Formats: sequence, structure tokens, C-alpha cells
Amino acid sequence: MAIEIRRLIFSHNEAIEAIKVYGTKNNITFPDGKIVRAKFAGPAESEINTFKQIKSEIRSHYNVKEDRRAVILTIFSEKTLEQKYFNLSAGFISIALIEYCIDHKIILPKDAEKTLDLTEFNICLDISRDSFTEDDTSATRLSLID
Repeated sequence: MAIEIRRLIFSHNEAIEAIKVYGTKNNITFPDGKIVRAKFAGPAESEINTFKQIKSEIRSHYNVKEDRRAVILTIFSEKTLEQKYFNLSAGFISIALIEYCIDHKIILPKDAEKTLDLTEFNICLDISRDSFTEDDTSATRLSLID
């Protein structure tokens, strides 16, 4: 069985919009500004992360992979010229991006596994699912007759 992989790449502007909207739904306020850096945190930062307590139906409905990592976001305010650091759970950001996709009519397969990844300039949502081949005889596979 082959695995199909799709990567949604969000600019930092799209990511901060998604995070702010999702944060507002959870009574969390993020400052105005733009993301200038996003990096995975070390184990110590992941342990003290309070955002991992936030639960959402999206996690189960959209098959978001459990991810214990935390992400350190650096948000720069052009008004105050300050940088603020936020320690967010990977799950918090993943759910924010999925809600962004839903709000912006970006099609997501519910059953595909979703994981968060970071590149130097973007925040990514990787989507993977089993793609059955002709030789696969799995009972869960749909046939052309179905």
C-alpha cells in the first residue's frame, strides 16, 4: 500500500491569522504583529507548555496526530518594536490551521493523518493517508463496485 502525502504551506501572515482567530475562541489574546520566527522547542519547553491543555473536537474529527512537541513563535510588533515569544503546543497550531482551512474552504480529507512541520520561512500541515493499490486486498478498501 502506498502512502499519499500532501503538504499545505502557510505563510507566517496566514499562520498568525489562524492562531489569533483560534486563540480568540479560547479566550487567548495574541499581540498585533507578524511572526518572524517559528521553531520547535526543546523537551523542557514542551513540558511547561500550558497550551497542551486546550482540547478541541477538531483533533478527533480531523485525525490530528498527537504531537508532544512545542513551538516557540517570535512575534514582532512594528508599533512597539518589541519581540514577544510564545510557547505553543504543536496541537494548538495544527488545530488553528485546520480551522483556517475550514473557514477559507480549503479541502481537507478528514480521515487523513495531519501533522505539523516547520520550514525556515513557513509553517506546514502535512496530510498523509493510505493510498490503496490494485494488489491490496484489505477489507476496508473500497472497490469500484461500491
